[in-house]
Amino acid sequence: MTKWKWRVLVTIMVVGVGVLVFWCLQYQEKEKQQMHAEESELKMYATTADILRMEIDYSGYKQRGNVKDIVLTPTEETEHTMERWKAVSKAFPSIEFPWDEVDKGDWIKVYRKLIGSQKTMQDTVVALSKELPEGEDLGGTESIYIYVRDGVIREGNFETLLKEKEIIE
Repeated sequence: MTKWKWRVLVTIMVVGVGVLVFWCLQYQEKEKQQMHAEESELKMYATTADILRMEIDYSGYKQRGNVKDIVLTPTEETEHTMERWKAVSKAFPSIEFPWDEVDKGDWIKVYRKLIGSQKTMQDTVVALSKELPEGEDLGGTESIYIYVRDGVIREGNFETLLKEKEIIE
């Protein structure tokens, strides 16, 4: 072979190896992104189950490897959370309850709506606190959110407000 043919052959081999290395790196990056997306979804299911006090069944995911096969099942505590949220929503119309999502059992969207409504709940507490005598409060700006999520009433003024709005007896 001539010198020219060797150069062409070596160039083709170098380009071929470079393309192969590039393809491998792209494949690894894609796999890493897919793994990260799956981990994020798994965390979303776990967080939803935790915040909404639900049972979570991973068996479908373990068998098929699809995150969408995870099953979230409402518990009695979930129902209590939904009842508190409905009552708060009725008393304070700016705090929306996700009727459609609950009816459809789309618990990820319900969780997102709850998290999304935190600011409105805080704004409601701030507005109501302005009506109180100086030095009194409703237990902090998170008091409605904490009540909806956990059923906890932190402050006597907040309890009085809930009774006035007929949220509790």
